[in-house]
Amino acid sequence: MKPQIVFPILALLIGIARAEMGRPKDIPEAGRIRVDGQLNDWRNVAWTPLDKTLSGNPVNISNAQWALQWNDDPSLYIAVRYDDSSIVLQDRYVNSNAQDCVEIFVRGDTGSKPADYSKHQNSAQHYIFGLSKNKVTVWRKLAGTDRFPAHNPAKAVVRLDGRTFTYEIMVPLYDKFDARSRRRSETTEVYADLEIGVDIAIVDVGANGYAGIKSENLMDGKERNANRIAEHTLGE
Repeated sequence: MKPQIVFPILALLIGIARAEMGRPKDIPEAGRIRVDGQLNDWRNVAWTPLDKTLSGNPVNISNAQWALQWNDDPSLYIAVRYDDSSIVLQDRYVNSNAQDCVEIFVRGDTGSKPADYSKHQNSAQHYIFGLSKNKVTVWRKLAGTDRFPAHNPAKAVVRLDGRTFTYEIMVPLYDKFDARSRRRSETTEVYADLEIGVDIAIVDVGANGYAGIKSENLMDGKERNANRIAEHTLGE
């Protein structure tokens, strides 16, 4: 086979392996946002449906949607709201299918080499946020770590009004994050038109146990491979 035939095939395969563009494609700049669960300081919120069943049958979840904004701190702000007809809360992260929660996958530098990132959270970070049984306190988990690293400022506020969850989340953007060292962590230099990785999974647990996961797209393996996180573009 001639070499010039092989290269287009390889390029095609590489293209298939790349993460797909997520919705929304352009993330607006936020201005000043206070993470308090109210969302009244979000400017021109553009909600995007979370209408893909990533696994199982998340029958308890409806009207799921999210919105994204960014600041040059560098911070990414994520708002999530959905109705849940069967709510199961824990006071901490127990395991991947033991509690209702929201999982966020973030990657500042989408040009870096994709890797299995769950152990040290280097090339991307996998955050998990959930509401405690008292329906006030929010717990947070960085996958693959025992204690949440003190030098990571990620935070969330969760409101539960009847059966409706509203999450307001802030996560920092890193080109490289070392869960063991602030000095070895590198924040992302953000600007309009920069492509970043950000993805979401809503875990649905009901009275009969784990039900399934809602997401923005159908790319599986997000928790294992940083290249399986949808790409978005920072807008004006």
